[in-house]
Formats: sequence, structure tokens, C-alpha cells
Amino acid sequence: MNIIITGGTSGLGYRTAYILAHESKNKIILIGSNNYKGQQAVERLIYETENKNLRFIKADLSSINEIRLLAKDLNKEKIDILINNAGALFYSRNESIDQIEKTFALNHLSYFALTNLLLKHKVIKKGGKIINVASGAHRGTDIDFNDLEMSNNYNGWKCYKKSKLCNILFTKKLSELTSINNITVNCLHPGFVKTEFGKNNKGFVSLAIKFLMNVFAITVEEGAKTIIHLANSDDVKDITGKYFYKSKIKQPSQYAENKSSADQLWNKSIEMLKNKGLTL
Repeated sequence: MNIIITGGTSGLGYRTAYILAHESKNKIILIGSNNYKGQQAVERLIYETENKNLRFIKADLSSINEIRLLAKDLNKEKIDILINNAGALFYSRNESIDQIEKTFALNHLSYFALTNLLLKHKVIKKGGKIINVASGAHRGTDIDFNDLEMSNNYNGWKCYKKSKLCNILFTKKLSELTSINNITVNCLHPGFVKTEFGKNNKGFVSLAIKFLMNVFAITVEEGAKTIIHLANSDDVKDITGKYFYKSKIKQPSQYAENKSSADQLWNKSIEMLKNKGLTL
């Protein structure tokens, strides 16, 4: 199978690549923003798995132009599985190069823009799979469509929670549109996984995340299990538009089931990207 993994150079993405690369017929493309880390990850995976069908493409997925260039680079590929995994938590408000709040830009718009561009250019095969890494953190919050980027009263954790809600709403809407081509779209909560997640923040926040991970987090091996299940299991080949946890379908929050919100998020995302020069 031909597989793309965003955020694939460390943590959950790397472990997913490691497991999938043990099948010698799998060809895997890792996407990440750090060229050195990317090249190191590919070299290490080739050494550990003896699978030489791996390569890295550098792309900052918080940048609309870099997503556009990435999609162009992938234009001649025929992909069986797209795993949207890139994401981050920003406790202080940051903006992307496009002046979009960075959590929303990276955690939602990167999934939305890259996936739609690959579908537009028929890079994802008929019968293919799109897997979106969401989070149980989506619970307990709704989206304010009048302030998607939390310009007022920014809170990093709430912003992250909302972005993960966006992942599920995006999954629901996209699954309706791809069914005609027999492409399934599902999302998942991997669990609270011990990774480098959140360590881009400084001071107390970084120390708090590190402490919580040391005490409560599961291993990346455990966290990757549901992604691998969605990628490999015949049990899910005809299932689409669902939210998974521990390899089973789970009910997300009531806000994540809101069809009107899914439609509105889709339209707002299209409009936002168009305003920044990307027409889907």
C-alpha cells in the first residue's frame, strides 16, 4: 500500500510508520516541518524495518502555500491511505504565516486543505482510506463560528479542544462526499500518549505537560493501535464517518454529531482558504 503520514517524524506518527513499514510492500511518505528530523526518521526506519520504500517531504502544514506545494509534489502518487496526524498545542496565541491562529491552521485547516487537494487531483485511490487523528479532548466544547480563531479571550487548551472537534466534524462531512468513490473517512482518539506533544510551549506549561505524561500517559505503541486497526483491518473496510477509540466505534460528543455545524465548518473553511488564495 502507498501511505502518507503527516506529522510522521516523531511520536505517534513515527510509531505508526514503524509498524506499517514492517510490511515490506508498504511505501510510506512522511510529512514534517523539520528537514533534519525528517531525514533522520527515514534513515532510522529503514534501518529498523529493512523497508527501503520510505521517503520524507518537508512541509510546514500551518502554511497554505506549503500545503499547495506539497499537494503538487504528491500529484503523481496513487495513495491508498492518508493519515492526517500533524498537530500541536499552543498555550500562547500564535499566528501562521497566513495570519491565521496557528492551532486552527495546523490542527484543522491542514487536514482540510491537504485532503481536499489530494482528492481534487485524484491522488487518493478509489477504495482508499482517510484517517484523521482527533482526540477525546473534543468533549465539553462547541465551536463559535463568529470567532473561529479565538481572537477574543484566547485560551490555548480550549482552542486545542475546538480544533479536535473540527477534526470530527470534518470527518463526518467528508465521509458523505467521498462515499461515491468508495473512499472511507474515519477519525480516532489515540488516548493520552507519551510523545513530544505540547513541549513547544515554555515554562510551567511545558513542565506540567511533561509531568502529566510521565504519570498518566500510555506508550506510543498503545496509542498507535487504533490507527493501525483503521489502516489494516478488514473489519472497517466498509465503515465511514465514525469516531474510534481503542479500535472500536465510540459516540463522540453531541456537538461533534451536529450536521449543521459540520456543514458550516466546511463552508467557513472553504471561504477562509479562498480568502488566502487557495480555491478548492
